[in-house]
Amino acid sequence: MWPKLKKKIWQWREVLICAPSVAGLVIAVSYAGLFQLLEWNTLDQFFRLRPLEEKDPRIVIVTIGESDITHIGQWPIPDEVLGKLLQKIKLQEPRAIGLDLYRDLPVKPGYQKLVKVFESTPNLIGVEKVVGDKVAPPPTLNKLGQVSIADLVLDADGKVRRALVSVKPQGGKTRLSLGATLALAYLETEGVIPEMINATKKHLTLGKALFIPLRSNDGGYVKADVGGYQVLLNFRGSLEQFHTVSLREVLENQLPPNLMRDRIVLIGSIGQSTNDYHHTPYSSSFFGSPRGMAGVVIHANLSSQMLSAALEGRPLIKVWTQPGEWLWIVLWSFIGTLGSWTLLRTSLFQDNFSLKWQVLILGILLAGGINICGSYLAFLGGWWLPVASPLVAMTGAAIVMMIYHSQNLFREKTDLEILLETTTQHSDAVEAQLHQRAQEAARESQRRLIQFLEAVPVGVAVIDASAKPYFINQRAKQLLGKGTIPLLTSEQLPEVYQIYLAGTNQLYPAENLPIMRALAGETLSADDLEIHQGDKIIPIEAWGTPIYDEFGKIAYAIVAFQDITERNKAETEREKFTCELFKLNLAYERFVPKKFLELLDKESIINVQLGDAVRKEMSILFSDIRSFTSISEDMKLEDNFKFINAYLSRMEPAIVENHGFIDKYIGDAIMALFSRSADDAVEAAIAMLHQLADYNATRQTPERSPIKIGIGINTGSLMLGTVGGHQRMDSTVISDAVNLAYRLEELTKVYGVSLLISHRTLGCLQKPENYCLRFIDRVKVKGKSQAVGIFEVFEADLHQIKQLKLATKAIFEESLYLYHNHSFSKAAQLLKDCLCLNPSDSVAQIYLERCGQQGSN
Repeated sequence: MWPKLKKKIWQWREVLICAPSVAGLVIAVSYAGLFQLLEWNTLDQFFRLRPLEEKDPRIVIVTIGESDITHIGQWPIPDEVLGKLLQKIKLQEPRAIGLDLYRDLPVKPGYQKLVKVFESTPNLIGVEKVVGDKVAPPPTLNKLGQVSIADLVLDADGKVRRALVSVKPQGGKTRLSLGATLALAYLETEGVIPEMINATKKHLTLGKALFIPLRSNDGGYVKADVGGYQVLLNFRGSLEQFHTVSLREVLENQLPPNLMRDRIVLIGSIGQSTNDYHHTPYSSSFFGSPRGMAGVVIHANLSSQMLSAALEGRPLIKVWTQPGEWLWIVLWSFIGTLGSWTLLRTSLFQDNFSLKWQVLILGILLAGGINICGSYLAFLGGWWLPVASPLVAMTGAAIVMMIYHSQNLFREKTDLEILLETTTQHSDAVEAQLHQRAQEAARESQRRLIQFLEAVPVGVAVIDASAKPYFINQRAKQLLGKGTIPLLTSEQLPEVYQIYLAGTNQLYPAENLPIMRALAGETLSADDLEIHQGDKIIPIEAWGTPIYDEFGKIAYAIVAFQDITERNKAETEREKFTCELFKLNLAYERFVPKKFLELLDKESIINVQLGDAVRKEMSILFSDIRSFTSISEDMKLEDNFKFINAYLSRMEPAIVENHGFIDKYIGDAIMALFSRSADDAVEAAIAMLHQLADYNATRQTPERSPIKIGIGINTGSLMLGTVGGHQRMDSTVISDAVNLAYRLEELTKVYGVSLLISHRTLGCLQKPENYCLRFIDRVKVKGKSQAVGIFEVFEADLHQIKQLKLATKAIFEESLYLYHNHSFSKAAQLLKDCLCLNPSDSVAQIYLERCGQQGSN
């Protein structure tokens, strides 16, 4: 067997020497960065050749061109003009506004007006520069937390091909880029939020997209600076691929109706004199001078990339791992070597040197064209594959093979001429000498191959075409526990070498072994094998590939395999750590709600600092058990805790399922916050009352009597943040709106109802007609000088009571109107009619008593 293998290796020695050598040299040159510029230029060309995409319907760019600057007569544009521009844009109700203009200093006149516009525009995002020469953000927007970064990442040739999604300056907090901030604000209204799925590798999902940060040697980059969170920009295109409108058109009300409604609006300069232009893949062309791309257009491209990837699944640009790129280079090196070797062995070109080189050049051009076209098609599918290094490897290998063969032919021709001169006199000696030299060359090649196979750190085994073991290196013998066994059949391989399916006691099917599948013509890998050596189990990863003879038939199959015990152990430890970290995060969320961290714009609890706070428009819900003190007096201390936890555990899901979170438990009381809409708070309160009805159904004994609760809801602006000391702090909210919600809960006891909301909450309801509600009173709660309108929501009342309140609603509301207009006798009569129909109406009874008191006065 071994002599046959030696013969095949000798026949293929030129290929086996040339292809790996050229591939190794090209990989070394590539790692040194000499192909980096070629790969960048190829990527740029692919971008320019790619078919144009449709304009992104979610983004509008307000451009400030040279004509706009001339019309205004000043640059930077005055604060007064900028304020008017923002007011005009606000009227169209966009989802988010990005101001890609540095505004760290006032540009008079109109600075105070601009400050008021900034303060009244919660969806406006300003910019700052944090890398290199820093530029401060607009002071007002910075105080409001409405600032992102405008920094761009330039490659060594001055072009922008990467996007800086976020960066954490030294000693500061993480800052998002303008494009990313606007995209996330838009997606949040669609219910799409980012989720970190691998904190170690910083892999995160956003809707349908998986974002993977750029590494220093990804794609055509070599030792690139990938600080912050960078991704490759998958450009939608230049300015023409976005909806645009000029500053002058906005100021003169020349906008189409609803052009900006529910869209992202970016404001930025495109004038050449403002010097905000950068080179991109679209800057170069075969004809014409290079054109730059305005910074605001680059930010728009990042926003478009994130939106289309998250909502539509548009591909992000992906790259192979570095070993994958090396294998790609090796493959093309073998293609060049085999092509040249096959050409040299074809009898048609044996005696025609010129034709041989012509065919070789045509073959190189054809193979190169296939490589480039294939890489372009892969790019259309979102993959950036190496182009320059595989082409160099293929071309170099083909040429080296041709030169090497030519030198061998020349040397053989010289030797033959010498032999012919002396053949008549020394034929026997020459024949013996030739045979001896051939044997020595074969032995030398065999020795070198064996040294190479024994030196590799993985096991290597070879079988011949009849599946008989042919060669096993020393590492393979260590892993298998034995060497080659004569007369061994393919069916006996798993049993003799104790090869099992991973995790089982079942022998590995012989026909599925990688080496047997390689003998059938497959090139594959597998990691579901185990070798059993007594009590020792060795997990194995194996790669199999066929070896062909000069006629294209499979002569041998070779398999390389290695022990992956340490890798499996590391993977198990990583999974264990990830699981523990996940449990720890869940435990933290029980004390600090995830929604609280999101509102503070914190990635995790470790980023929360004492004094962190943010202003938000939210709805506040307070609930409390009626007469809890008297109920608890009849219980043991242990039973008190059981009762409270049984009650609270039923209330919590109603709040969470309606997009709220519990800020704190105060004994039996609950304080919950709702940031999305007032409807969520009302829906949660109704759900709580339904849950209470189900809970009361289990409390029908003298020892477990039914309970009642009161709920008050108010909506308004509040400060949410952290208070306390350095050793102990807590989350809290501070606002008059919170106090009013608490007062409303207390008023439920006065009026004998379950759920009261303020007029502010009623005004914020998106669909008030979905709820059964009625006006109750205008009262001055404790601590307030102005009267507050309060309304009862009786959606969760018992069906019979609910129907009676609906039937008497018109009479009830008319009586309240008469009462507040001092027609007490008429109001009293209507209230009596109301009570005749619904005697349990406690609010009507209260007003009837008030009418009697007013009448007596």
